[in-house]
Amino acid sequence: MREQNGTVRKIGKNWFGAYSTWHFDNAKGRKARRQRTYRIGTLKEMTKVEARKALRIRVEAELGLREDSRKTLEWFIEFRWQPLREGSWRESTKKTNEEILSYIVAKFGRVPLERVESVALQVWLNAIAKGYSGSLTKHLRIFLRSIFAEAVEQDFIHKSPARLLKVPKLKKIEKPFLSVEEVKRLLANSGGADNVLLRLILVTGLRPSEIFALRWKSLDTENKLLNITESVYRGDIRDYTKTTDENSHRDLTIVFLPDSMVERLKALRVTTMFSKSDDYIFGTKSGHLWYKENWLRRNLEPIRKSAKIARVNFQILRRTVATLAQTLGTPRDIATMLRHKNVDTSQLHYVQARLNSVRLAADALANLYD
Repeated sequence: MREQNGTVRKIGKNWFGAYSTWHFDNAKGRKARRQRTYRIGTLKEMTKVEARKALRIRVEAELGLREDSRKTLEWFIEFRWQPLREGSWRESTKKTNEEILSYIVAKFGRVPLERVESVALQVWLNAIAKGYSGSLTKHLRIFLRSIFAEAVEQDFIHKSPARLLKVPKLKKIEKPFLSVEEVKRLLANSGGADNVLLRLILVTGLRPSEIFALRWKSLDTENKLLNITESVYRGDIRDYTKTTDENSHRDLTIVFLPDSMVERLKALRVTTMFSKSDDYIFGTKSGHLWYKENWLRRNLEPIRKSAKIARVNFQILRRTVATLAQTLGTPRDIATMLRHKNVDTSQLHYVQARLNSVRLAADALANLYD
């Protein structure tokens, strides 16, 4: 028997795997099957899917099985490609990547590796580009190229059908930001902690996961800065942020504050019921963590309507910071303010052209030549 996956069972607090081996029984003069069972790991250490992957690796190693190209794309992703990469994925990254992979699996998952055609991949990617975001389209192309390159590397196929995949013409995506006048209206129609929160975002570019995790101990009034050491994700506090951890350079973990912002935060601390070191600066009325979706709906949405602004969310606020700051600092300054490790991230995805600035730049160049 050359094909088997084995079975995984939960016994107590552990995952156990069972599979069959075959040996020649001299007494009976024929092959006999022997059932093998072993402890894979604890329920805390791994999920059932991860336990299945571990069992599969052991079965292949012990029985000398070599999977051929008739294995489906879904099987290859689950047992051969993803295990090599998911170790470096954070929880939020893993969720995002698995969602992206689900598009590939839904379309090509049951197709044997050797039968996936380059034309079919390109046609599908072209269709995706017409109905979905450019970001998803680009990520799908990256994943497909990586998956099939790995299939070639592991000798499942001879040539990657995704090696020549091109990025299709992408949908034009509007990336709105607020004008200075709109920012002033937004602030004029907010009050209390909401006003301080909005002002803080608009001068620092803090992410919602960072701003709602801020505690009073994060505030250094003497040096006029915030120390960003935590973030919140789905109601849970993490000791890192989207782009930083304990090993990150200091310029990615501190946020400089203007004098006026320090004074507003100090005034807020005096008025709040939750002013202890470990209390959240921008907690709920009961001092608990906000879910960003709830704050957007309950607090920001009424402010937006009063200010008569078409659309506001955290992405638009961060984009506003990057766009309005482009004439006030260098690209590196803006990337540091947004806590991006790569300057290109800020320049390509956040900084937007301001027509008045473009006109002034053209006028300034003309003056140089006169």
